[in-house]
Amino acid sequence: MSNLVTMAWIKLKMLARRPLLLIFCILVPILLSLLAGATVQRNNMAHIQAAYLDQADNESSHKLRSMLDASRLGWHPIQEGEINRALALGQLDGVVIIPSDYGEISRAALVDDIFACSFLAGRNTTAAHLVRENFLISNLALAVEAKLQKDLMSLEGAQGLSLSDIDRLLTEATRLVRQEGAVLKLDIREGDMAEVLPLVQVPDVAIDILFLSVFSLVTSLMLADAGTQRRLRSLPAGFRRDYLATLLALSTAASLQVILMAGISQLLMPEASRPSNYLPVMAVLLLLMLAMGQLVALIPGDRRFVPASLLLFVSVLAGGSLIQLPAVWIDKVGQFTPHGWALAQMNDMTVALPVPAGGALALALLYLAYLAQKHSSYLAG
Repeated sequence: MSNLVTMAWIKLKMLARRPLLLIFCILVPILLSLLAGATVQRNNMAHIQAAYLDQADNESSHKLRSMLDASRLGWHPIQEGEINRALALGQLDGVVIIPSDYGEISRAALVDDIFACSFLAGRNTTAAHLVRENFLISNLALAVEAKLQKDLMSLEGAQGLSLSDIDRLLTEATRLVRQEGAVLKLDIREGDMAEVLPLVQVPDVAIDILFLSVFSLVTSLMLADAGTQRRLRSLPAGFRRDYLATLLALSTAASLQVILMAGISQLLMPEASRPSNYLPVMAVLLLLMLAMGQLVALIPGDRRFVPASLLLFVSVLAGGSLIQLPAVWIDKVGQFTPHGWALAQMNDMTVALPVPAGGALALALLYLAYLAQKHSSYLAG
């Protein structure tokens, strides 16, 4: 055991001779997270500011305002003269203008006409979309309620009932249905529904996944020295000890890289959060990348860089670490790459391999790489 630790320590010293790789794989993801990846301050729900201008000031507009105020966004009333300045200065992410005839069913032939509002978006596009969706859901609920009331009033059994009676009965029926577990899910999309595919967003942890894989694969190739392995074959259990020491050294170095990368990011961006399964998924990803590195080590040193780079690029691209991909692609193809599997796990998507099975597969690949290296004519000289 002491010999194994000594060999691992020697290999760590070999990696320490190239400190720029560790520094690169720590600083670059942190800078990317600060500049583009996390955008915590811009996209945090607590910092989104929205306002409404109520020109109707009637029962329907009061209902809409109460629904907006009850949401998690920072809705508040605003005066007409303050709108342009607040939007220009970035103080507001969106403004809803409620017209004077809002909700007046008696004034329009179609219910949709009297629930139309104007929306002014702020400079932050992402925040403006959130504000707009929040308003659309509330406004849609009121419009549907008004249509139901109008339809119920036209029934024969509703004769003698006032609009307030219909509203009370509808509210009571809705409460009972909700108690039974009914949930209304809305999916608001832009453009033609037939042409829209649900996309899987590229999360902030994609940066961590990318640079952990780069670091683990490159360091694996750095320690894959054919001459050392040939000399160790002459010692009792020398090749096995060298293989285990290599994995121990690489795991230690990669763990240090992840701890420093995540720790510094957390210090600089305390509001950033990572999924609860971050550590086990990253551990399995590390094992998968180590297995990939050991398998690529079977290729002679002067020819292994190109296939290793291609394998990494294909896994990163197909797994959705660089670009948004349709959910059907991730489900059918992407999840079967190391990066796609890790992203799907952290996004709580349904995957074929759970974390324990992924770890078992990674260990099996490492054992396969050990057998392949042990019987490799290239490594045996």
